[in-house]
Amino acid sequence: MQTVHPSPEAIRLAMARIERAMEVHGGDREAPMDWGIVHRHECRTTACHGGWYALGRLMDHPAIRWRHDETFYKDPGEIMMALRRDGTVTHLMYHEGAHMLARDLGFMNVPACKGWAERHPQIWGNRHGERMCAGDGALAFGKPPFAPVLVSEIIAWWRAVADRLEAAIPVHHNRPAGIAALERHDAHTRETVAVEPCAGGYRIVRRPRPIDLLSLQS
Repeated sequence: MQTVHPSPEAIRLAMARIERAMEVHGGDREAPMDWGIVHRHECRTTACHGGWYALGRLMDHPAIRWRHDETFYKDPGEIMMALRRDGTVTHLMYHEGAHMLARDLGFMNVPACKGWAERHPQIWGNRHGERMCAGDGALAFGKPPFAPVLVSEIIAWWRAVADRLEAAIPVHHNRPAGIAALERHDAHTRETVAVEPCAGGYRIVRRPRPIDLLSLQS
């Protein structure tokens, strides 16, 4: 049974969210990968596309608050806070953004997304895709460990992944053919994939999963 990949369009939408966050919160910049808390400006979270994705995905959410946290005396600034369902207001962590990104691409969680990238280096672009959420995550984006990576470079890398997926995912000429191909997968797999339109026909891709980590009070 063939591997079912993320939708190229889902990746492009995700990157558009990061790009919007970047534009709203100060423009392109280096993405240091050394903190776990999402900042409104100069996000520094580990595997920073997780932090920037949290910004892009949630910055307009009614449950998001902003707090100037002087405890980070070396780099004080506004921190992304979340009003949770139990009434508490807590920090928004990079891993929550990474989890949202993984699930919006159709994966169960971040380890599943990293595992996919590791198993498909020809699509990811190198054999270090599993490092995308690590402190030395520059490796995943084609740079030496701990080297500077710009947010725009992370966006460009993922968009190149989407382009490679366009070539890698089989296209069925019409929807019935796509559905017939879908039915060849086992029942469990069919629950997690979808037939989506694309240039030239239809393709089978991972279905985005509901976000189940964040418990936000809307």
